[in-house]
Amino acid sequence: MGYNLISKYPRADYVCIDAPEARLAVADRVSKIGDIAHRIVETEIDCSNIIITHGKYGCVTCERHNGVHTIPAFASKVVDTMGAGDAFLSITAPLLAAGGSMRHVGFIGNVVGALMVEIVGHRRSIEKPSLVKAITALLT
Repeated sequence: MGYNLISKYPRADYVCIDAPEARLAVADRVSKIGDIAHRIVETEIDCSNIIITHGKYGCVTCERHNGVHTIPAFASKVVDTMGAGDAFLSITAPLLAAGGSMRHVGFIGNVVGALMVEIVGHRRSIEKPSLVKAITALLT
């Protein structure tokens, strides 16, 4: 923690970090996460897409030219948070690379995170049918 700040890297296509890492990168403990995301995109690194995960508060997406959006968390039963960030990144990176909008990518990432926190450790993976079922339930 604190040794490999995102600001160490001059350029990235996509940055996905948690709120404490983002706060360390800009040395700011009090600003809103959306303001921090905007500052990272505008001044810290050459990256036009960033998502900052924020636990029970969801995530914040920021695109250089489309602004900041907050997406709520969807977890109702938290058993184990280990691996939720990894699951979030593993689904959002390919979705963004395929041309997905940041709002949609953040939404799907939060759904995957919500499914992951219901699993103890890494006992099982998130499967496509359970993801589709969870997204459908949220949208209906």
